[in-house]
Amino acid sequence: MVGVLVIAALSFSGGCMLFKKPEVAPAILREDFSLLEPEEFPEKIKQLEEIAQNHESVSVRTQAYYYVAVAYMHYNNPAPDYTQALKNLDEYITRDTENATIDEVAAWKAILLSLVNSMGEIRKLEQSHAQLKQQYSRADKDRKDLNRQIEDFSQTIERQKKEILSLEDKIRKLDALHAEIEKKKKKK
Repeated sequence: MVGVLVIAALSFSGGCMLFKKPEVAPAILREDFSLLEPEEFPEKIKQLEEIAQNHESVSVRTQAYYYVAVAYMHYNNPAPDYTQALKNLDEYITRDTENATIDEVAAWKAILLSLVNSMGEIRKLEQSHAQLKQQYSRADKDRKDLNRQIEDFSQTIERQKKEILSLEDKIRKLDALHAEIEKKKKKK
């Protein structure tokens, strides 16, 4: 009789785990993301974020952050977002104080951080490349304009040379005419 009373007292107390229903993680936290179609990722991420924000169990919310990070950077995800993956992994590490020191998670975070930083550098390089491309385009246009001007000047110089030769010929003819007129004057 005493044993029954002890069991009954323990089952009604908040500290007894003997008769409590064990926590069951939502099925989405047990899914294999490699089996998802690429177009399913946005909806799965949305569902996982909802669980991470609103599930009644702290441990389930913590797990959800881990799976959100995995979903954001999964190779089947058509639009991976490594920055969001890093934020969710940080949230997971912050909340899961028991497992946050696992070398694998720490290494994963370091790799993700390096990847996010590298992608930022790539964006900067792409911007610099675009600026250089614009500068090159302007310089190329200026070069073509200069070549056109040089061509125009060359044509002008050629015309002027022809004109000078024509004028020199006229001057020679005029000199010859003048010399002839002078000869006729002297004969008279």
